[in-house]
Amino acid sequence: MTPRGPLLRRLRLWLLPVPGQAPALAALVAVLAAALVSAPLFLGAAEEGAWVTERARADERALGATLETTTVSRAPAPSLARIARAGELDEEVTAAVAAAGLPAPQLQVRLRQPLLAETSAGTAGLELLSRTGWQEQVTFTAGGPGDGVAVPGRLAEATGVGPGGVLAATSALGLPVSLPVTGVYEEPVAPLPDYWAEQASLFLPRERLTGPPVPRAAVLLAPRDAVLATTLEVEEDLYLQWRVPVPAGVGTDGARDVLGRFDALRDSLAAPGSPVARLAAIEDVARPAPRTALGDALAAVDETVALLRAPVRAVGAGAGGAALVLVGAWAGHRVRRRDDELRLLLARGGSPARAALQTVREALLPVLAGTAAGAALGWLLVRQAGPSPRSPVGTLPPAAVALGAGALAALVVVAGTTAVLVARLDRGGRPAPVRLPWLPVTAAATAVVAVPVLAGQAGGLGVLPLLLPLPVAAVAAGLLAAALPRLGRGAGRRLPPAVFLALRRVVAGSGAGRLVVVTTALSLALVVHAATLADSTAATMDAKSAVASGAATVVPLLRRVDEPGPLPPGTALVSVQAGVTLSPGEVGADLLALDPDEAAGVLRWDDALADAPVADLLAALSGYRGDRVPVLLAGPLPDDALGVPGTEVVLDRARAYSLPLEVVGRVAAFPGQPSRTPLVVADREAVAAVLAAAGRDLDLALDRQVWSGTPPGQLLGELEAGGHAFDPDAVTTADAFPARPEALAQAWSLGYLRAVGLAAGALGLLGVVLHALAQQRRRRVAAVLLARAGLHRRSADTAVALETGLLAGLGAAVAVAVALPASALVVRLLDPDPALLPGPALTVPGGTLAAVVAGVLVVACAAGLLAGRARRTADAGQVVRGAP
Repeated sequence: MTPRGPLLRRLRLWLLPVPGQAPALAALVAVLAAALVSAPLFLGAAEEGAWVTERARADERALGATLETTTVSRAPAPSLARIARAGELDEEVTAAVAAAGLPAPQLQVRLRQPLLAETSAGTAGLELLSRTGWQEQVTFTAGGPGDGVAVPGRLAEATGVGPGGVLAATSALGLPVSLPVTGVYEEPVAPLPDYWAEQASLFLPRERLTGPPVPRAAVLLAPRDAVLATTLEVEEDLYLQWRVPVPAGVGTDGARDVLGRFDALRDSLAAPGSPVARLAAIEDVARPAPRTALGDALAAVDETVALLRAPVRAVGAGAGGAALVLVGAWAGHRVRRRDDELRLLLARGGSPARAALQTVREALLPVLAGTAAGAALGWLLVRQAGPSPRSPVGTLPPAAVALGAGALAALVVVAGTTAVLVARLDRGGRPAPVRLPWLPVTAAATAVVAVPVLAGQAGGLGVLPLLLPLPVAAVAAGLLAAALPRLGRGAGRRLPPAVFLALRRVVAGSGAGRLVVVTTALSLALVVHAATLADSTAATMDAKSAVASGAATVVPLLRRVDEPGPLPPGTALVSVQAGVTLSPGEVGADLLALDPDEAAGVLRWDDALADAPVADLLAALSGYRGDRVPVLLAGPLPDDALGVPGTEVVLDRARAYSLPLEVVGRVAAFPGQPSRTPLVVADREAVAAVLAAAGRDLDLALDRQVWSGTPPGQLLGELEAGGHAFDPDAVTTADAFPARPEALAQAWSLGYLRAVGLAAGALGLLGVVLHALAQQRRRRVAAVLLARAGLHRRSADTAVALETGLLAGLGAAVAVAVALPASALVVRLLDPDPALLPGPALTVPGGTLAAVVAGVLVVACAAGLLAGRARRTADAGQVVRGAP
């Protein structure tokens, strides 16, 4: 029996005869695997992140399914039989929901007409309401829930009826009913809890400009059966509503499953033979059908992922291709280091194919280890820095396929490179790299990439904008490296020995030095390009978000029909009018009238919109003391469009009114500007005064909007309580614009590009250090001779550091010089909404540029230290004896 130790040693020698070469290959394959696996994982994380974003900004009630019906039919009067079957209808709907595999619905039952009761203050209205779970959503001051009704404290005081008593009431038809009271509760007040937010019209008193608030009817809370029994007694119709929520914490897979169940519920309720459809047909009432916005939310998620797919895959494939090139370089380096061994094998009858198979055998373990490490690294990076830590179930198969393809590609590249170079050895040549006219080829590729971008035909974040700086950087770096010998003629005389030695090595223009300059320029150009695009897009997105919504919440009010109450605190009332005309010049524009002091507290402002602070702009409006209307002009309005300076500017509205204007400021755009049409921002009080002098009412002449710095949940209830009419579907919020699929896709794809760019930059700088160490091994004899000639050890280390720093610095300089102008060309194509001001703005990533400079310095110092360490540990006598 073979001992275990020798067996493992033989296996190790068979698989890894030279263990020192394995870590480099494993590291390169790890980079390859991380790049390839991160693309599908990132797309999956983006799908989850888009769903989380959509759910966060959407109304949960709208995402869930809502079913509604009523006992009202085409019959002229209520039917006791029809009302009596409301309970049966509820049970059938609940059963259908359960059969669809959905959570139990929340039921709400409400009388069509309020009841009436006599109180100490006169006749009061009573709203009889039942909602699932209401018992846990109120605070009882006396008694508690039961089979009767719970009354609010103010009604208990006005009627003198408390727990154990009976409240006498009548219907709108005069039918009496006795309601047993089981408890007294505190009415919810503003801000209403989420559970009661939908019932703001019932609980919040209606405010008015003059006089006391208009009280709401008292809400009687009761169990479902109590409401149904009361309905039969007073012969009053019902409104029934069921809400089926989307379970908390579900991902996109769960949301799609819920949507499918909603569809199945709709089909089951619509089936002619279903109990619900049969009841609705018999009683001639509306058949309840689920209504949900979940499909629209998932459609937005799919659109976001579709926009992300092409750029993310392009970046991942590009990074994987670069890693494969480095794997090929490793294979070539292995052949050159084992030149004598391979020649001996060929002399003994070996073949290039056999050498390739042997290389694959030795590379198998490093490739597997690197693949596993890269998979873990890619998963960890996406989980920690991606759009979401979760991914749909369908993400894993494509990630596994990409991982396997990457490992197989690495082995194929290793085998192919080895076979080609060994075949050259077999013909008696040395495995020198094949000379290809890469500079003209790259220049041609650059023209192909750059022409569509320069012509503005590569709109959006496609492959061409992502690739633009890379071929340009390669060509520029190649030209610079090729010109170094000519540029450096005669340079270096009278310099210190270390500087002279470093400079002469750099300007010698060796193939390895040129390769370092080109690869460094490529990797750092991607770093600068990605950072510039990401920072510029983020700045543009912030500015557009401020313009898209004037405040955190904007509520357009409907035309006034009566005197509404005051606005909630912390809000601003603005007046808007589209389609006005500025004279002279007959320039079409929009009008926005606001109170500068009110707007200052709610306005969403971005400093990129104007050269002056917003406080100064608003002060120019409020501080005007002339007899005209002070205005700010926003948007693309030429300076001479309104005549020469001093010309009187007038705003007209189709002969309805005319405003004399005084322009007190100019801005690129202003919050609330709906399009690129110029916007006139005026002092609302001044506009109202001019219109009042002409016999016009500002609130009737212009549309009104309420701007608030708070989310819409509480604001809408307060506006409704104040008597302000609005369309909930017309409400806009500040988070709507950045949550658009095109905006999310652009931000996330650039974030992914930045992460890949940082990895490429780190890998490129690491390659510079490895190049320095490889050069040090090649120059061992020269180092010994220079030391014996009197070159100090510190000078030798400094020479290596300076040489490495100069090569990396040249690459970095080319990268910055190429990436910034190329990014400026690309940025103008990355506008998620060209119809909205302002346009894309270029932001120079100062932090990234500083990091690039710091990286070059670190690489130079590390190369000097490591080269010095290698020199000190080498045996000078052995080095000289081993020299050819």
